[in-house]
Amino acid sequence: MFLYHTIFKNEIVAEFLPPKNLTSKKVIILCDGLPSLPDKNKLVKFLAKQNYWVFHMRYRGTWESNGEFLLNSPVQDVLDIINELPKGFIDIWDKQEFKVNPESVFVIGASFGGTTALMSSLDPRIKKVVAICPVVDWKDESGEESNDDLKEQIQIGYPGAYHFSEENWNKLINTSFFNPIDFVERFDSAKILSIHAKDDKIVMYQGVENFMKKVGANFITRKKGGHLSSSIIMKCFTFRKIKKFLTN
Repeated sequence: MFLYHTIFKNEIVAEFLPPKNLTSKKVIILCDGLPSLPDKNKLVKFLAKQNYWVFHMRYRGTWESNGEFLLNSPVQDVLDIINELPKGFIDIWDKQEFKVNPESVFVIGASFGGTTALMSSLDPRIKKVVAICPVVDWKDESGEESNDDLKEQIQIGYPGAYHFSEENWNKLINTSFFNPIDFVERFDSAKILSIHAKDDKIVMYQGVENFMKKVGANFITRKKGGHLSSSIIMKCFTFRKIKKFLTN
């Protein structure tokens, strides 16, 4: 089974698969970490078999997508995809056209993608989100990796994959436009499931635990695992919990 390939708004590239039952109107949008290789083939296939339309997007200004990264909140990329789904979208390989009028939209991501999931939950069109080891406060640099370290890794290790200005990077780490802690009073606890490992040294557990307590969100703790990736979703015990959360 190969993944389809499309582009939304002439900028946002996404790989996708339809569900095994094409009448399903449940949609999952997968959001990447930062930096992260855009390879979620196994996860896309796994979730499509669970009867979801699954879209793995590349943020604007990253990898194959056009535009400028962080010019606007990555949440806008999520919302633009949702807006485009009922209009129809075409697989670039065989020109097959698809269309879906979603009844339920879920956003799932890890690390930076977890932040995207959290922030997207503020939009009423998003039914529920799963945020794995999300950054909840960009001003909290208690982990082993500082914001400067992260920027250097991206610029040196991924020079052609992320296109952003110094101004937009500073906006990410110094303002509230993509900082969940600044919106803590606005989150709907029933829409959020978060998973975090106590031994995560990149995004420290304590800060995320405190945030989730303030929000009142569903919070799954793992003793070990480090900075968890979205692949944890495919573990049987974990997915049972996620499926129950998304279904209820």
